[in-house]
Amino acid sequence: MGHTLGHKSPKGAVAISNYKERIRLRWRYQGKRYSLNLSAYNKINLAAARRKALEIEYDIANNQFDVTLQKYGGQKTKNANEAVQQPTSIVEYFEKWVKEYKQMDCEVNSDYFYLRNTIRRWGDVGSDEVLGKLNAETFGPKTFNERLAMLKSFSNWMKQQGYWTVNPFEGVSKRKIKKTENPEREPFSEEEIKQILEAIKTDRFCPPSSRYKHSFYYPFIYFLFKTGVRPAEAVGLRVNCVNLNKNMIVIKEVLARSVKGTNAAVRVRKETKNGKVRMLPLTEDLKDVLLPMLSGKGEDDLVFTSVTGLPIDDRMFQRRIFSVVLQNLHIPHRVLYACRHTFGSRCIDQGLSPVMTAFLMGNNPETALRNYVHQISLPDKLPDIN
Repeated sequence: MGHTLGHKSPKGAVAISNYKERIRLRWRYQGKRYSLNLSAYNKINLAAARRKALEIEYDIANNQFDVTLQKYGGQKTKNANEAVQQPTSIVEYFEKWVKEYKQMDCEVNSDYFYLRNTIRRWGDVGSDEVLGKLNAETFGPKTFNERLAMLKSFSNWMKQQGYWTVNPFEGVSKRKIKKTENPEREPFSEEEIKQILEAIKTDRFCPPSSRYKHSFYYPFIYFLFKTGVRPAEAVGLRVNCVNLNKNMIVIKEVLARSVKGTNAAVRVRKETKNGKVRMLPLTEDLKDVLLPMLSGKGEDDLVFTSVTGLPIDDRMFQRRIFSVVLQNLHIPHRVLYACRHTFGSRCIDQGLSPVMTAFLMGNNPETALRNYVHQISLPDKLPDIN
């Protein structure tokens, strides 16, 4: 094609120029001017831009030109001949992928928020540089694997859309995670569970002058210990998920923290952590605890709320109630998530299979085996050999 920058292109030809370090295609068709802004101006991207230009020129010559520009990766505006500007950096492509294909928001959903900021810090990198940037990060194995999974999916989309010719993360292995015990999530003993529930139910450590009694949250903490659901699943549980006729509780969504905090105003409703919907039995003791929480509420109302009727802020509950009770009971500090680990360990210890335990918790069996089987009480003897 060989168009010279700064010179008018022949009729029907597509000019390639360097516009603010970006590749820009410009041409005229039937008296109107069109343009497309592409990726960074470099050797690899120029090759792709030339192919795009040839495609446009071929379509013009054969009366197949798409005036909407959608065929070429752009979109024509209603009131102008210029194309809507396409993403011009990897960050903008990432934001487009998150918004339009993942149906998420980088300003709200924490996983995408932090990865977007990491990519922004990398600068304008291409497909040949991005893997090196990831490997140079000092992420722990868990964070590295989470970022890798998202980048693989994003890069696959970049390849499908023709922005990249390869997925640079294809075949890259996860990092091995060394299993370490987290004392803040260590399971509670049966006696500790009884002490905690009793203290909260009776307001044992609640200041007499407090407007917010600990006992108001007794159903919430009882539910966490009894079912092993994630805190965000309990916070987001709706009335219509408690089926009194079938004696069943459906766990299908969460009211999750966002990058802006844990209070009610910034929480985000979304599917469970791994997208699984699961059913739990509504036992008689659970029914006794939950029935007062359901009374007078609509189908979409929350089962558990704060004293003021808002979604529970689990971080504030941890700070103002749970930690206070543990400290006064002289029980080592734990986070609220320890209730879930307690449930998993008790399931295994009481004879439920890892598969059933995983089902009840919304995990896969490997997770149940890795996290909870070690809690089983050892038998007095081993099987006999005949």
